[in-house]
Amino acid sequence: MKYGTAAKYTAFDGAFKVTKWTNTSEKWTAVKNPYYYAKSAVKLQKLNYQVVKDSNTAHQLFQQGSLDDAVVSGTTAQGLQNNKNLYYLYRSGNNFVNLNMAKGAVLANKQLRQALYLAVNRTQLSKKVLEDGSKPSYTFSAPNAAKDPASGKDFATAAQPKETYNVAKAKKLWQAGLKQLGKSKLDLTLVASDITTDKNVSEFLQSQLESKLPGLKVTVKNLPSKSAYNLAANDKYDLYLSLRLNDYADPYSELQTLEKTNSHNYGKYTSAAYNNELNQARKNAATRSVYFSHLLKAQEQMNQDYPVLLYTMVEDHLVNANLKGVLWHKVGMVDYTQAYFK
Repeated sequence: MKYGTAAKYTAFDGAFKVTKWTNTSEKWTAVKNPYYYAKSAVKLQKLNYQVVKDSNTAHQLFQQGSLDDAVVSGTTAQGLQNNKNLYYLYRSGNNFVNLNMAKGAVLANKQLRQALYLAVNRTQLSKKVLEDGSKPSYTFSAPNAAKDPASGKDFATAAQPKETYNVAKAKKLWQAGLKQLGKSKLDLTLVASDITTDKNVSEFLQSQLESKLPGLKVTVKNLPSKSAYNLAANDKYDLYLSLRLNDYADPYSELQTLEKTNSHNYGKYTSAAYNNELNQARKNAATRSVYFSHLLKAQEQMNQDYPVLLYTMVEDHLVNANLKGVLWHKVGMVDYTQAYFK
C-alpha cells in the first residue's frame, strides 16, 4: 500500500497541500491548495518545512533569516528565555517514558516500575535540565485539556497521585522487586531519538536512576526517530522516550492509547480495571459527570500500575516578529491558514 508514503500518494483537503515529500524527506513544501473552500482568505502561497535536529543550528538559521518559526530546546532554549522573539506553546500532551511490560520483561514487575516512577525528580528536570518554561507533569492526562466537573479542577490536577517523588521508598521497592526476580542487579536499555532534547533527558534519566537505585545500569540508545520507533514497536527496549499530543481537548484522547488492544500501547500495559473504566466512559459519554468519573477512575488505576514515567511538555518557538495571524493550538498542529507577514 503506497498511500501516505509520499506526497503524490496522499490526499489533502486543507488550506495547503504537501509537495516534494517522501517518508524519508527532511525538507518539504506545502503550497496553497487551489481547491480549498476558503482559498481567498489564505494569504501565504507556500510553506517551506525543514527538519532541524540540533537546536543551536535552528537558532543560527533563525538569526540568518532562513527560518521564520524555529523550535529550540535544551541549552539553546535556556539561553534564549529573555529573547523578544521567544514564544511558549503549551501543548495539550505529555512527554513520557514507556515501560516495557510485555510478558517476560523485567519491568512487568510492578515494584520495579513504581521505584522508577518515584526516583525521578521532575522539578529538577524542568528547572535544571530543560530550563525552557516546562513544568513537572505527573499524570498521563495532559494539563489544561479539560476540567473535572465534579471538583471544578483541571482534570490532570484532580487525577494527580499523592506521591510523586520519594527516593527512600524507591530504594526499598527496587530491592523488593529485584528479590522477587532473584536478581541483585539489573541492566535496562533506554531508547530515545537523537534530537538534542531527548539526548539531554536521556542523560538526566540515566543519572537519576543509576544514582538512586542500587544495582541498576541504564544503557542509552539515541537513534534517528524511525529507528527508535522500530525498536519500541518490536519490544527491543526497556524504556522508550516518547510523546503524546492530544487529538482533541479531552483526557480520553490520550487515555485510550493505553488500552490493551490499542496499537499505541507499546509497553503492553494490560489492566482489566483500566480497560473497563474506559469502556464505561464510552457508554456514558452523553452524561458528562458520569463520563468524567470513569475517566478519573481510569487515570487513578494507572496511577497504581505505573505503566509510564512522565515529565513535561512545552515547545519554545523563535518566531519572526513580522509573522502574524498564526493560530497556536494546544491541540493539533500549528495553523498557518490565516498567517501573513506584515
